[in-house]
Formats: sequence, C-alpha cells, structure tokens
Amino acid sequence: MHLKITQKPSENFDKLKDRRIKYVIIHYTGMRDQKSAIKRLQSKVAKVSCHYLISRGGKVYQMVQDLDVAWHAGKSKWGKDINLNSKSIGIELVNKGFESFPNKQILALIKILKILKKKYKIKPSYVLGHEDISPGRKTDPGPKFPWKILYNHKITKKH
Repeated sequence: MHLKITQKPSENFDKLKDRRIKYVIIHYTGMRDQKSAIKRLQSKVAKVSCHYLISRGGKVYQMVQDLDVAWHAGKSKWGKDINLNSKSIGIELVNKGFESFPNKQILALIKILKILKKKYKIKPSYVLGHEDISPGRKTDPGPKFPWKILYNHKITKKH
C-alpha cells in the first residue's frame, strides 16, 4: 500500500530507549488549516506535537518519527496504562472540531492506520480517540468523526 508522506519535522519530542508502540490515538487539531496546525505543532512555545498530521485534502505529514515520543496525549490513561505518549502514535486531523471529515482525509487515515497496525501489531481495541484516554478533559476527534468507517475496515473496535 503506497502512501506519500511529506516530512515536516517538529523538535517537540522525547527519545525513549526500547519504545514499544501499543496504541494509536486520533485527534483533531481544532485549527482552521494545515498551515496553522503545522506552525503550532512545530512551536517550541506550544510544547505539543504529533507523529502524523493529515490535511482535509488527504495530504499526510510526518512531524515526529514513529520511534520518538510525540507530545500529543498529555495526561492520559487506558486500562492500567498511564501517560500514553510513551506508548502511542498520535495522528492529528485538520478539523476545527465541529466539521465533518472529508473522504480524502479519512481515506488517508485508513491507509496510515493499516500501515501502522501491521508494522507495530496494534490491536483494533487500541486504536482510540483522545476523548477515550482523557475523558472529561478532551473531546477529540469529536462527534462527527466516522468511527463506523474505521470499524468496517477492521481498524478499530469502536463504532
């Protein structure tokens, strides 16, 4: 499966020896466009980042390498795991938070998720939204996110 990925490096990450990727966390940017999102995700002041950013048109940017720890999850918990940044890949979708997600964006997300699931042996039950790991604190990817499409592709257990 071919997917063109454009590098847009962020310095907002940590190194972690023997990092094991167990989860993928899906977010929305809450921003108007990819230019604004990239600027924020590269800002040393903002202190946030992600591994991948997907534009509304389906363009995929890699901002942090998979084996480095991006700063996307913040205070988080799933089951017995806490601080999920160290165990997850974060994917940001350019979306203001209340918009529908365009087909091209979701198709690109499906492609990258299939690649990551295969490469790191990620279980469908560990493809989650930020809202799942930070309830009461975060609401993304939001009510308009098409979990059912990902479920139909056997990517997640959520629907």
